Amino acid sequence: MPSPNRRSFLASSTAALVAAAAGCSAVESSPQLAHWVTVYLGDRDDSHDVSVTVTDEAGETVFEKEYSLSDDNEADEDAPFPDSAEPETVAVTVDGTRFERDWPGFEQPELPCDDPNRSGIEVWVETNEDGSPGIRVEADCQHVTME
Repeated sequence: MPSPNRRSFLASSTAALVAAAAGCSAVESSPQLAHWVTVYLGDRDDSHDVSVTVTDEAGETVFEKEYSLSDDNEADEDAPFPDSAEPETVAVTVDGTRFERDWPGFEQPELPCDDPNRSGIEVWVETNEDGSPGIRVEADCQHVTME
C-alpha cells in the first residue's frame, strides 16, 4: 500500500498532467500574415497631419489610419492589414493635400515577396523646396503578422 506522501504526490502529479494536457488541446489561433503600411516623417523640423487609405480594385477600403507626425512622433511602423486583401490604390492626404498612387506591383524590383514575407509600403512625408507637402511611396517585403 502506498504511503500517504506518495499518494499525495501521485494525486498532485496526475492533476498537473491533466491540466497540462487540457491546455495543449486548446486550439490556439496562429498569427495571420499581413500587408503593412509604415509612415515616416522625412523632415523632423516639420509636423503634418496625415491620413493613409488603401483600397482594393472594387474601391473597398482595406486599410485606413490617421497620423500626427512631428519630431516627437516621426514614424509609425508596420501597421498591418489582412494578407487576403488585394490592395490596389494608396491615397495619402498631408495637411489637406491629397496624393494617389497605385499599390506597388510586380514591376518593383523588391516584388513579389518571398514566402513568408508580404508586400507593404513605406510612405515618406516630405516637404518640397517651395514648402508644399510631398510624398514618396516605396515597396518593401517583410514578415508582418496580425492577431
